Amino acid sequence: MIRDRVAMGLDGVRAKALTGQEDRPRAAAGSAGRLIPAPTAPGGTGGFAFIAENPLGPAAYDPCRPLAVVVNNEVVVPGADALIGDALALVQEASGLQLVYEGATDELANPERRTMDAARYGERWSPVLIAWTTPERDAELAGEVAGVAGSAHLVESTGRLTNVTGAVHLDAPTFAQILQQPNGRPHAVAIVMHELAHVLGLGHVDSSDELMAPSNSGQVAFGDGDRRGLALLADRPCAVGL
Repeated sequence: MIRDRVAMGLDGVRAKALTGQEDRPRAAAGSAGRLIPAPTAPGGTGGFAFIAENPLGPAAYDPCRPLAVVVNNEVVVPGADALIGDALALVQEASGLQLVYEGATDELANPERRTMDAARYGERWSPVLIAWTTPERDAELAGEVAGVAGSAHLVESTGRLTNVTGAVHLDAPTFAQILQQPNGRPHAVAIVMHELAHVLGLGHVDSSDELMAPSNSGQVAFGDGDRRGLALLADRPCAVGL
């Protein structure tokens, strides 16, 4: 998981690798090829980093299947639906993944979230969860932390690392404060974009020109390094055996 302070300041990484003991779908779902054209990697000098990788490449989601997203509104943040919608659209455009918003869920933020919840979501990997919550439910949101995000990955039969589900926990009281500030909304959207990029597989970089910098100096859009990293995450074949 990755946690980010209000200004996207100090944080840490906690990636999760599946060991084979977790709940998972019994039958692999088929795919019909890439759903969205792979993004073109821009030029420039900005860097990027991945949360997890092996010699075959970074841990990333299957570009040949839609990535379902659900939202839990345990704490109501005014304008949250539009904020999330804007962030999802911008991340989809940059990532080459089809992000499908499936609506609200009663699933609460849980640092030990299950990778599959058949009672809620059927016989499939759990959708990516975006949860508006508080530090009382997720202690990693204590202090000035605005969000915590991460994904679980497994090793395919091909040896590639594939993310299968993830979650973003957003500190609702902190976002409410941000949205009250002048020009707060673009910064709130940018924080959600930053967290979603962590879910997709990007780590932090030591460059203030990139949205994936650990501290933010006014960046509200993906930089060229962020976009190159997202393009590489999308540059992979369809997953096998998921």
